[in-house]
Amino acid sequence: MSVEQQSPTEINPPSRWPSAEVWLLGALGVFGLIGFVVAFGLVMARTTANPQAAVPISQGPAAVQQLVTVPQATPQQGSQGSPGPAGPPGPPGPRGATGDAGIRIVRLACNTGDCTMQCEPNEVLLTAHCGVGRTPAIYPTESSALCRSRSNARVEVVAACVKSR
Repeated sequence: MSVEQQSPTEINPPSRWPSAEVWLLGALGVFGLIGFVVAFGLVMARTTANPQAAVPISQGPAAVQQLVTVPQATPQQGSQGSPGPAGPPGPPGPRGATGDAGIRIVRLACNTGDCTMQCEPNEVLLTAHCGVGRTPAIYPTESSALCRSRSNARVEVVAACVKSR
């Protein structure tokens, strides 16, 4: 009788218990989880909430007072005394050169309806807006701003240029 011709009663019934490999993998997984929980608990127990509060533990043989094998005829230094009075203040240093703020505010008004503002070659455009309403400008390049008007009305560009290296 071939496999196709087997009757339903001859097919092996499914096993009720999983194989031994499944039980072994399950047990190893449980042991791994327990190990992780124990390691995490130990790490959390050793971690202080304030790193400044951590005090090094020095209760080993290195913490024991060491013997000093210095000849007795050598004078030993005593404890440090209290500090003396403060001395007079020194002369003031030379005044430094006045620095450049590095930022330049530019206002440009145009009567044609479209207005383009360009920063200097050694500057980069930081921000710009158009007119009193402060509508956003268009940025064709990193150092220019463009404001457009639907009519030929007066348009103003207000921009901030920053020196670049």
